Amino acid sequence: MSSGTIKTAIDVLNLLVSHIDKTTLETELMNSGWIFAIAKGGTKSGTGKIWTSPDRQCSVRIMTKPDASSYARVYNGAGGGAPGEPALNALGQPGNRTETHFFLTV
Repeated sequence: MSSGTIKTAIDVLNLLVSHIDKTTLETELMNSGWIFAIAKGGTKSGTGKIWTSPDRQCSVRIMTKPDASSYARVYNGAGGGAPGEPALNALGQPGNRTETHFFLTV
């Protein structure tokens, strides 16, 4: 996928399944007009960003854990996992924790 073409949750999931790295994913989101807010993290999840699509139909939470590893979770909805927004698996369906955490290289 070339720069500036991420529009949907499925677009993001396709990149995650192809093992995109964190820096490239964030660059692609920014070039596609997505905006971010700082995500509140805990001692396990670390710090991160919630990226929201320009049409506010979906979001991606990208977290960097204290050990410097990173993961992404994708949601239908702008809340980055707000109540009522289950995380999506690789098929774009709600899934369990294992199916919805996509680990990123740094």
